[in-house]
Amino acid sequence: MSTPAILGIDVGTEGTRAGLFDLTGRVIAEGEATHATVFPAPGWAEQDPCAVWEGVATALRACLGSAAGVTPLACSLSCTAVTAVTVGSDGAPTGPALLWMDTRAAREAEEISATGHPSLWYTGGRVSAEWMLPKALWIRRHEPERYRNAQWLVELHDWIMFKLTGQWVLSAATASAEWGYDPHSGSWPDDLLDQIGLADIVARWPGDLLAPGQVAGAVTSDAALATGLPAGLPVMQGLMDSFAAALACDAFQPGRVALSLGSSSAYLGLTSEPVSDSRLLGPVRDGLGPGTFLLQGGQTSAASLVRWFCSELSGRLDPAELDKEAAAVPAGSDGVVALDTWQGSRTPFRDPLRRGAFAGLSLSHRRAHLYRAVLESVAYGGRQVMDAFADVGADVGELVVTGGGSRSRLWMQIHADVIGRPLLMLEQRLPVALGAAMCAAAGLGLAGDLRSAAAEMSRTGLRIEPDQRNESAYADGYHTYQDLAEALSDLPLRPGGQVGP
Repeated sequence: MSTPAILGIDVGTEGTRAGLFDLTGRVIAEGEATHATVFPAPGWAEQDPCAVWEGVATALRACLGSAAGVTPLACSLSCTAVTAVTVGSDGAPTGPALLWMDTRAAREAEEISATGHPSLWYTGGRVSAEWMLPKALWIRRHEPERYRNAQWLVELHDWIMFKLTGQWVLSAATASAEWGYDPHSGSWPDDLLDQIGLADIVARWPGDLLAPGQVAGAVTSDAALATGLPAGLPVMQGLMDSFAAALACDAFQPGRVALSLGSSSAYLGLTSEPVSDSRLLGPVRDGLGPGTFLLQGGQTSAASLVRWFCSELSGRLDPAELDKEAAAVPAGSDGVVALDTWQGSRTPFRDPLRRGAFAGLSLSHRRAHLYRAVLESVAYGGRQVMDAFADVGADVGELVVTGGGSRSRLWMQIHADVIGRPLLMLEQRLPVALGAAMCAAAGLGLAGDLRSAAAEMSRTGLRIEPDQRNESAYADGYHTYQDLAEALSDLPLRPGGQVGP
């Protein structure tokens, strides 16, 4: 008898990963494909939706082709958010997708935040330039023809779900977190949309908002031909990538925070009651299922800084080789401090126009100091998130880490030392795809609900404790990091033309 299997799809920033899992979370087969991002101007980031779909199809064919005859019972999708796509009446994209990290809509975000609308309580009193309303408003203002001709203005996630099933649905969790939807009243804030000039946007959004695990449709014959999936396979609604990773980490465990350390970073934890803080996203009601309240903080740039350093300054060394160099540098990088805000800030400032920096340089410093300072800067940013969590009463005892950054033992030790909490490594590969698979398993009734799916399919491995010998150096470095961010916040570091067409 064939092993019961669930398929999870992770559409990330740099590529798609598909994983076929058994009901314990073990990987049976996997496949991946890459896709490109272009940066046409400072703060801008775009992808070709059709190229991403080709990557999805390629990853699925590779996964299913190596599955040794195992056929999935269902599949689910996780994707970056908010990656905005305009779609015409023929179902085809009408322009490049504005990637989640695209912050060209900074001015629009400020205008929306300035309204002080009551719905903003659920997003810490502000909106981010990365989210749907600012991006939609930017497109309407600067590409009016594109906006006018769009039958749909949705997430890349939603369009891929349409490509798989032929059905248009939205993710309720994402809409509540980053679109302005009010899950308490079950409605859009029509008065806010009218006030900011987007009264007609709801007509460009599908009417069905599905919770994770709800059935969105079934794989069409066209999608089956493109991907190798069986026609008629049930497709369940999934979660945005950071939420799916938190599910894979079993964030339901008391005192546990999930850290996804990829191109950006995301720290997610659950609270027993809804709380709001200007530094954090949330409370997201029902973010990980009915009755849950989710808080999130993070950084726009994390592992993307490592990739930039390797590309521009490493002298062709890869991250593992740079880690060896940086490990010989003492904690605190001999006084060199970096700011990680190269693509803006999420926590604690929610300022898309902040930029990165190095400070404290002397002629005695080498490449290894700069690289270690970059690693430390991301950890300092994470400590700011944990400080915000603590201030609102969130229980933080340990962090479970996923994402490409977790492969660096040096970086993990730096995070443990700077944040002052133990880190646990998720034992399984493909955490975001695993979280999507958990949604499908719960939707089929194979694991009860999301909480049960996480308990049955999530496993942690290596535990990294803080090294108390580095406590003093990192306390000093953290204060310098904060002072540097404050000192540079009002300087004219913002490149011109960033928020215009």
